[in-house]
Amino acid sequence: MNTAMPTPAPTEIERLVKGIGIPPRPEVLPRLQKEIDSPNMSLSVVGQIINGDVALAASVMKVANSPAFGLSRKVSTVQQAIPVLGSRVLSSLVAGFALRSSINGPVRLDRFWDSSIRVAQLAARLTKEFRGVAADHAYTFGLFHDCGIAVLLQRFPDYRDTLQLANADGDRSFTEVEEARHATHHAAIGCFLTRSWGLAEDISRATLIHHDLSIFAPDAETEDARCRSLISLAALSDCFVNAFMRMSEDASWLQIRPHVLQHLNVDESDFHDLREMAFDLLENV
Repeated sequence: MNTAMPTPAPTEIERLVKGIGIPPRPEVLPRLQKEIDSPNMSLSVVGQIINGDVALAASVMKVANSPAFGLSRKVSTVQQAIPVLGSRVLSSLVAGFALRSSINGPVRLDRFWDSSIRVAQLAARLTKEFRGVAADHAYTFGLFHDCGIAVLLQRFPDYRDTLQLANADGDRSFTEVEEARHATHHAAIGCFLTRSWGLAEDISRATLIHHDLSIFAPDAETEDARCRSLISLAALSDCFVNAFMRMSEDASWLQIRPHVLQHLNVDESDFHDLREMAFDLLENV
């Protein structure tokens, strides 16, 4: 089993995404982030930005009222959601909606987005069980870490075959299978997209290395070690969502499973308790 792979340098990432259509950053994101970062941030202005897109506002409300964020009461307007969720979580929800709206093409991605949203919401919920990761970061990473797959599904007609091969290959990493067939891989594309969209650097870094098992080594670089919890929560969420959607365990999970459980200090009994909790949440997503 492959346990390590060289992390691409910035120039290598540019090579890997060359010729791949990366969606440009939606105009709403910098407007929203500028207002959130302002020392004189106005909740009214934030609400106006989001309410300017009816579909965006509806999506934010739906996710805000989901079990993942555990609000004590339902919110019925964006203005109500802002102080309850906080600006960072709200920004993550907007970024997630923008992602889904930005990747278009001939391939229907309904099942992919359904799975991604479930993973993101479950990852956010798991931050209540494991310290060290903010819910908004877990949600954003859960949604964006595989976004390169959506891009590649639109770019290469035979990419579904690549997914099947990568999910079944226990000897090579997922990204090695992709690069052998397409001279690129979803982790590099996701990293490039998240950086170009101005998301947090730890989200971009973790997206790039989430198939690199060397980050779990005791001598892992400090910046990579900080990504371990993000990657572990997303991997655990992926596992539970796949089981909930009656999908078989793939090779990537089998490779990373012992590292994730060790990092999170989860034994088999804990794992089954978490799985039961996850299924209860996913029933209502």
